[in-house]
Amino acid sequence: LEGELAAVALPNRTQMLSVHAALLLAAACGPDAPPVWPRRFTLVQRRVPDASASVSLATTVTFYDADRGANLIQITPDANASDVVWDLELDSRLSYYFTPSTGQCKEIAMPVGVLRPTWLSNATFLGRKRVNGRDCLAYTKADFIDYYADATTCEPVSWYFHTMRARFDSVFWAPGLAVPNASWLAPPRYCREEALPQ
Repeated sequence: LEGELAAVALPNRTQMLSVHAALLLAAACGPDAPPVWPRRFTLVQRRVPDASASVSLATTVTFYDADRGANLIQITPDANASDVVWDLELDSRLSYYFTPSTGQCKEIAMPVGVLRPTWLSNATFLGRKRVNGRDCLAYTKADFIDYYADATTCEPVSWYFHTMRARFDSVFWAPGLAVPNASWLAPPRYCREEALPQ
């Protein structure tokens, strides 16, 4: 986990003010008002699969940027920390799953594109629950996700993907904090070369 956090640049004073403003805006959620994501954030989570899941334990780092139309998730499996998978979702409705250490890439058409900050707006409220020692507001959405937000700050505490059968527990949350390198929000050349017709 230290390696993943080391890659996340610490915010300067201006960024801290933006983070504070984003926290104030995000703190307005409740039973009839699911959380609204800030337009940009960095989130580090632990992926913890069910016993029957096909995925393994991992650390994920999410760099969400609605203004740039991109969401990058770096997935570092516990079993092999050098085998980091990058899941780059774009507003073009294409996603790229690639592994920089091997140069392998897979392009996938995704009808949704990047989730909007209001993507939880039609979620069903499940009530208050204690999750990871925190008082949370719980929501669920269309056989897709159970989402747990801190009852005071509305920041994401955990979520559970139904089809993946894995939960993601938040360990670091920084609204307003951008990706350390903007070039990460574009697919690498080898992805574009593989996508060209032969």
